[in-house]
Amino acid sequence: MTKTIDLATLNYYEQEPEDNTFQDIFVDITHRCNMECKNCYLPTRTPPDMQLEKFKEFVKRIKGKCMIRIVGAEPTLHPHCVEFIKAALGAGHLCILITNGLRLSSESYVKKLQDTGLQHVYISMNGVDKNEWYQEIDDMPCAKKKLKAFKNIANKFSIDVGTIIVKGVNEGAPKRMMDLIKEHNVQNITMRIKNVGQIGRYMEDETENMKLEDLVKLCSEQFNLPEKYIWDFYKTNHRYAGAPEVCGIEFPLDQTQDPKFRYQGRWVKLTNWDTDNEVGIPDPGSTRRGRITPEWKIAPFYEHLKLNEDGSGY
Repeated sequence: MTKTIDLATLNYYEQEPEDNTFQDIFVDITHRCNMECKNCYLPTRTPPDMQLEKFKEFVKRIKGKCMIRIVGAEPTLHPHCVEFIKAALGAGHLCILITNGLRLSSESYVKKLQDTGLQHVYISMNGVDKNEWYQEIDDMPCAKKKLKAFKNIANKFSIDVGTIIVKGVNEGAPKRMMDLIKEHNVQNITMRIKNVGQIGRYMEDETENMKLEDLVKLCSEQFNLPEKYIWDFYKTNHRYAGAPEVCGIEFPLDQTQDPKFRYQGRWVKLTNWDTDNEVGIPDPGSTRRGRITPEWKIAPFYEHLKLNEDGSGY
């Protein structure tokens, strides 16, 4: 079972937006969702939606050019989701929408997203194209809608596809995802393959979870790549010099590709969400990921999640 941790040991702090040091900032604009996935870091549905006008003021104050991650639960359920994206881009930041993709099965909704100038979309596809995988992991046989959404966004955005690997369920997902990418001839995409994170609601405890080594082996076998090739990218951060990526590995599928061109071509990012460490959260002490708090400060992402598992924070 997951160990009990002393929350007082977390390296928690808050910053004013003018003092921001984070490169990625998570903005949980709603706690509502149209799914009840078995792995969810934000499973509480009662907190109110984020206020758009306050966010517009806040995002202008953030120091530096950041990647603003519009997320939820499910952000497309917020009636002003598109306006949040416009506000982030209008303030000069990069922006990515992180979604389960159900609303993106509507072509008209995808057109609204395109019209904002949004360039990056992250869609979760834990079951890829198999209803039985979605049923087992996300408690909903939604392959048809997920595939329609993927088709709608293919080659219209730089795409990130998120897939949580659960032992004994969807370990064949990496290859099936690659087949889907080839079917739609998607040129610029990152497959984000991760294990289960023990925060919020989750299926696997630390002792039963996949480890980073397991994910490397899985990808090596299914993409026909040497394990050494993958491990050679460990602790390399392609976006931020001097900020080693210690909780994951990102690498191009084409071994001849120049890795300097991070968002060109087909990539894989392995992420270790496991909490099997002394602190009991994924990637403890990370200075890359921040999160907006209900008091309109910016706090370390994973630390803030852990302190607010009861849903009291955004």
